[in-house]
Amino acid sequence: MNHLKTITIQHSLLEQLFAANKRTLVTSAFVAIILAYVERNSLPRHLVIAWLSVILVINLIRYLITNHHQHHVSHEIKVTQRRLAQFRVGVMVSGLVWGGASVLIYPHNDLQHQMFIIFVLTGLVSGAIVSYSVDLVSAVSFTMMLLTPMLIRLLLEKEEIAFTMAISGILFLVFMLLSIRNINRNFLENIKLRHDAVEREDEIKQLAFYDQLTNLPNRRLLLDRLEQALTVSARSGRRGALLFLDLDYFKMLNDTLGHDMGDLLLKKVAERLLSCVRESDTVARLGGDEFVVMLEDLSEDVGEATKQAGKVADLIIETLNIPYMLNTLEHNSTPSIGIALFGEHGSSHEELLKHADIAMYQAKKAGRNVVRHFDFRMQEAVSAPNGSVSNQLKL
Repeated sequence: MNHLKTITIQHSLLEQLFAANKRTLVTSAFVAIILAYVERNSLPRHLVIAWLSVILVINLIRYLITNHHQHHVSHEIKVTQRRLAQFRVGVMVSGLVWGGASVLIYPHNDLQHQMFIIFVLTGLVSGAIVSYSVDLVSAVSFTMMLLTPMLIRLLLEKEEIAFTMAISGILFLVFMLLSIRNINRNFLENIKLRHDAVEREDEIKQLAFYDQLTNLPNRRLLLDRLEQALTVSARSGRRGALLFLDLDYFKMLNDTLGHDMGDLLLKKVAERLLSCVRESDTVARLGGDEFVVMLEDLSEDVGEATKQAGKVADLIIETLNIPYMLNTLEHNSTPSIGIALFGEHGSSHEELLKHADIAMYQAKKAGRNVVRHFDFRMQEAVSAPNGSVSNQLKL
């Protein structure tokens, strides 16, 4: 879990790096062009042009790589780690080439131009802190590779002002590294806090809308999806169906083998139900041993839609009749299923659930392990309040 969290944080870190990188690279290219223009008469032009060309080519390559990664987002662990490594290498190469400016295009005996180059390089470091501090490795490596050659060059100069500038540069470098560390810590804390907030939101959503035992949608989420499905069905004319399913003699299993075995059976039933329907359909657990399967996008014709729903119900009967292995015990379990059709048997979730429940009651009354389609004449045969299944038939 901690490893997964680390990878998620790395992915967020990479997204922030990519978000700022294009702007940073374009700015860097313009600064390089300005620097090369200013130094065109102070140094051999071929040297200045060569250095500028290298900078522009590196920036272009990094720009294209960043653009590719942004348009081909991946959350795979290996891809995230590889892209982060590539980014760091690109930053190090850029820092090294920029650091080379203090060696390759550093004009001798021209204090004004020397100060200009130093001003440009230190300015780039400050800008890099804003762009790269979200990743400590990138920010530190760029800063070190850019400033170290210049500081070495100043220390080697025999003039007092150069030595003084070198000492000031070292103090500046230390200050920058400390600033990078502090900013990086704040960035990471913000990313972790955002990640934790998303995790908590997901957990709250899971508790509110999903059954904790089977991870299937609960009654609340089922009703929400059913309302949407009814709206779509009324607009498109295509039918849908509710299959109300109850496990036969489930209470007997709980009483004889214990609730742990009953819970294990419910989990296996949930898995089998999911294998019987399409991804666009919904399998929900209402509670206890009651499940509801909602089928959408059936035929516009009532007869054909009834057949389609019946085929799914028959497949569920067949699938749930296969013996279960509950730990080391083989157990047989059967379902009773009632079916109510959108529009034909109700236009609200209350009516459909009630009528599918009544049809399921008739399936139990018919001997269990069968399917019954709702008929309004069934309602007269129901003796329990509100048409719900009597306790003895729910065993």
